[in-house]
Amino acid sequence: MLKDSQLEITSMIDDKVEQWFPKLVEIRRNLHMYPEISNQEFKTTEKINGWLHEFGIQQIPLTLPTGTAAEVKGVEQGPTVAIRADIDALPIQEEADVPFRSKIDGVSHMCGHDVHTTIALGAAIILKEMKALVPGNVRILFQPAEEFEGGAESMIQQGLLEGVSSIIGLHNVPELPVGQIGVKEGFLMASVDDFTLTIKGKGGHAAIPEKTIDPIVIGSAVVSQLQTLVSRTISSKESAVVTIGSFQAGMTNNVIPDKAILKGTVRTSNEQVRKKIYEVFTQLVTNTVAAHGGEVEIKYEFLLPAVYNDAQVAEMVQSAAETIVGKENTVRAEPTMGGEDFSFYQKEVPGCYVWLGSGNQEKGIKYGWHHPKFMVDEDAIKIGVKLMVQSVLKLLER
Repeated sequence: MLKDSQLEITSMIDDKVEQWFPKLVEIRRNLHMYPEISNQEFKTTEKINGWLHEFGIQQIPLTLPTGTAAEVKGVEQGPTVAIRADIDALPIQEEADVPFRSKIDGVSHMCGHDVHTTIALGAAIILKEMKALVPGNVRILFQPAEEFEGGAESMIQQGLLEGVSSIIGLHNVPELPVGQIGVKEGFLMASVDDFTLTIKGKGGHAAIPEKTIDPIVIGSAVVSQLQTLVSRTISSKESAVVTIGSFQAGMTNNVIPDKAILKGTVRTSNEQVRKKIYEVFTQLVTNTVAAHGGEVEIKYEFLLPAVYNDAQVAEMVQSAAETIVGKENTVRAEPTMGGEDFSFYQKEVPGCYVWLGSGNQEKGIKYGWHHPKFMVDEDAIKIGVKLMVQSVLKLLER
C-alpha cells in the first residue's frame, strides 16, 4: 500500500461512502421490495450481476442457478481476502409500515440480507475506486440459500475459496444500536443438528391401555429425559441446547396410536460437545424407548458447524471497527445458539463473523430477526461498508 496515513485513508473511505450512500439506499430498497427465498434468488442474482457490470466490477463466472461472485484486483500483488454476503429472503409476510415494503406476498427480507448484499456491493465499489491502495485482491461472494441449506457449500464447490487467505462477513443485529459493532474471537454461533424420532408402539383402544404399548407415553418420557441431557452430560463451561419442537401422535381421543413422531434440534458450541451430545442422545433415546417396550428409528442430521472466529482475523476486524466507531462503540459480540453457514467457510480458511448494530429505539427499529415488523436503520449500511473496506485493507497488510 502507498505511504498514505491511516487518517487520510479513513477520510477517503468516509467521503466515498457518503458519496455512494444515496445509491446504496436505492439498491437496498429495490432488493427489499422484491425478495426471493432460498434457491429461488433468480432475479436477485440478475440484479446483482447488473450492478456489478454497471459499476465496472469484474464478475466471476459460476455454474450455479443462483448466487454470484466478483473480484477486485489491486494494483499491487498480494493475498486475496473474501467478503461474504447472503442474498436470500424468508417466507414471512412483512408487516413493517415502510414505503418500500415487500411487494411479494408471503416473502420478505425479515433478516436483513438485503442490507448485507448492499454492504458487500458498496465495499466492492469503493475498493475498486481505491484499487491503487489495495495490496492484493478482494473476492466478493453473494451467496444464496443461507436460510435453507447448501448455499455456502455450493459456493465453496465453485472454487471461490481457492487462494483466499481469510474471509469476513457480518450480520445486522437490532439488539445493538446503530453505531456499534460487536466483535469477538472464538465461539460466536452454534452448530446446528436436527433429528426425527419415530417411536413405534402398539395401538389399541384408549379404555384398554394394558393391551397396548403407548408411544405417547414413551415419547413423553423421551422428552423428559432429554431435558437432563445437557445439564448432566455437558460441562457448565460449555454451551448446548436440545429442543423438541414437534410431537405428533394420534388422531382422536379414544384411540392409542401405534406411532409417535418427535422432531427437534441440537445446538452446541464446539465439535467436542457436538460429538458428546450425539453419543449420549442416541443412547438415552434408545434405552428410554426400550425400557417402555417400544422401538425407535433415529434420524439425526449434522447440518452446520459452529461459527468460530479466528483470533488473528478477529483482531484485524476489531482494529478496523475501532477506527470507524471508536473503542467505546466496539463491543464484545454476544454469542448466540442460532446457526449460520458462514461456518463452512471457516472450516476452509481463517474467518471472522461480526455483529453490526442496526437498531434504533427512537425510530421504532427494535424487532428481532424473522419478526414480521423487522427493520434495519439504513445508517448501518454506511458503517457496514466502512467496516468491510477497512477490514480488507488491514487483512491484506498482515
